[in-house]
Amino acid sequence: MAYKRYSIHFLMMMFLFGSQFLEAQSLNDSTIDANYGDMVLDTNTLVLDTNHICTDSVQIQNSFLRKDSLDVYAYSFFKDSINYINYKYIDTANHTSGEFNPVKTFKVAYNDLGVIGSAQENQLFLTTEKSGFNIGFNNFSVYIVEPQDLLIYQTRTPYSKLFYMMGAVQEHVLKLTHAQSFLDNQLNASFDFQLFNHLGAYSHQHTDVKRFYGGLGYRTKDLRYQVQAQYYYNQQKLNENGGIKKLNDFEENKESNRQVFETNLSTAENLVKKTGVIVQQTFNISKAEPDYSKIPDTNVLQFEGYSVTHFKKPYFDPVTHLGQIKYNFNYEVESFRYTDKDQSSKLYDGLPVYPGFDVSHFFDSIANRKYINEITYSNSDYKDWFADPKFLNFFFGGRHEYNEYYQDSVKQAFSHYAALGGVFISLSKNLSVLADAQYYIGDYINNDFSINGKFYFKIKAHLFTGGINISHRTPDWIYHSFSSLRFTWQNDFGKTDIQKLFIKYHFKQFDFEAQVQNIRNYVFFNQQILPEQSGDNIQHIIVRAQKDFRLGPLGTDIGLVYQNVSHSSIRVPDITAKMKVYYQNIIFKGALDLEIGLEACYFTAYYANRYMPAMRSFHIQDEQIIGDYPYLDVYLNAKIGSARLFVRYDHFNAGMMGYTYYASPNYPAQDAAFRFGVTWILFN
Repeated sequence: MAYKRYSIHFLMMMFLFGSQFLEAQSLNDSTIDANYGDMVLDTNTLVLDTNHICTDSVQIQNSFLRKDSLDVYAYSFFKDSINYINYKYIDTANHTSGEFNPVKTFKVAYNDLGVIGSAQENQLFLTTEKSGFNIGFNNFSVYIVEPQDLLIYQTRTPYSKLFYMMGAVQEHVLKLTHAQSFLDNQLNASFDFQLFNHLGAYSHQHTDVKRFYGGLGYRTKDLRYQVQAQYYYNQQKLNENGGIKKLNDFEENKESNRQVFETNLSTAENLVKKTGVIVQQTFNISKAEPDYSKIPDTNVLQFEGYSVTHFKKPYFDPVTHLGQIKYNFNYEVESFRYTDKDQSSKLYDGLPVYPGFDVSHFFDSIANRKYINEITYSNSDYKDWFADPKFLNFFFGGRHEYNEYYQDSVKQAFSHYAALGGVFISLSKNLSVLADAQYYIGDYINNDFSINGKFYFKIKAHLFTGGINISHRTPDWIYHSFSSLRFTWQNDFGKTDIQKLFIKYHFKQFDFEAQVQNIRNYVFFNQQILPEQSGDNIQHIIVRAQKDFRLGPLGTDIGLVYQNVSHSSIRVPDITAKMKVYYQNIIFKGALDLEIGLEACYFTAYYANRYMPAMRSFHIQDEQIIGDYPYLDVYLNAKIGSARLFVRYDHFNAGMMGYTYYASPNYPAQDAAFRFGVTWILFN
């Protein structure tokens, strides 16, 4: 183990020395500018909130809208801030063309089960801030498209994108996107489809994941009325093997054919589905001011020997803007089904068998049907533009949410009402503040509330963001009530209180974030896979820094995350680090954009949470340590015209430092593997 620690220390030193060597010139691998970045607006979607400290990056670099007829922009189905939409440019840079797995991209860190499409848990502890009633199965979310993930495309010409990746052991990834506008952009249509399918190196590890969303949008010529309707569908069919039975077989590499290794489960399967429809309508109460910009002025005064032309626009009565009414409707059905014909597995040892269920096999079926109606009023008007916001912006409204929850055909209904509102004040071109809140009453999440406050301060290219989040929230339903063959409980846990402070700094290609959370009444699954609530005050600190460097054709991306937590109920690595070192150049008279690089990923050793397929959840354990191991990949990206190709050899160091690489406890990570992929982007 000593030589491993020395190698890791050497790798970390390379991170630091590499950053100093390449700091001479900051990286700008895309063509996105920041000319419209004087005011940055943060996410304020109250229907489905976000709190991703790693992916909630400053959007300043995405604010520049170019006027090339082939450019494509996208924006969230919900407004990115109070009354404003932040258009994001669809980048076609070659640098990230090989990032096909959403749990393995540069800016995220997850533990999965060693195969694409499997259940996953974030290495960064981020408390969920989803509003409303939630079941609590959150370990499939990376591959699930939800309303806050829906993108609306704005394009002058038809836009299509095709991505395909092929890897070892029948690994396939397919992504299709198409968007098109009609009737002078009054009508738009788009769809997005993604497929992740992998047989898996180990027995009974097949994953089949599909996700789709698509819809239509319409607006009147004067923009007074707009409607967007989207349908989304998710299905995850996952064979569950429970990990390998004998870790020594893997660690001693007794057999190169991984199918030979005996697994804990051989007939278990999880089926996850989520489908829904969401419709958003907006109506501006006042009529738009008439646009006379294209009307020529023909008023000519004739004098003796000459004439005078007056360029005077026609007069119109000033329009008093009375604001905007918005109505959101969301219908959604999510279902979870776990089956296992074999009850003799060691994985079930020590778990009780509850009466009232068929003991010959494991069958657990859960479903939730949800209806959300929300109406808000805001002082939005036709002239609102995110790059130049007005001084005062506000909204307020109400929401009704009705849920029908089923477990093994037993139905429970919940009805909840929420009051919500927010205000955004642009104090100057360099300073703005934002606050929003929501308060729930109803059957289960009665008296839940959240309050958020943020500020933005910009000096030239330096942007500072900070704020506070306060929430008082009922634990998710599965911690309160559950009934199956092996897991049954009824709990009356208190509400979880979270106070969060954060600060962010952005300058060119450097990002820094720091966050501290104080959590009381935190709920988790303990070693016995039972819900437990800690009465202690838990403090969690996370610090993240990312810097991209460039020196001529050489470049490096470095990301470091440090975490510290005061309680054993939360398990995270102290340090997570990623680095990408590459050579990039455009050759053959601009015909080929070539990039060759090395990627490294590392996290410190810790007792990571273990996955229990029958509960579709991770729980804490004190038996197996994972981590303290570097994952090294090499890749080649090539961009030729509208096509981007990549070839990767991932985890090429597998076996060179022993066989102790685990994706999660009991689940070995993938061995070395070649992957090939191609992306076509078409504008016609």
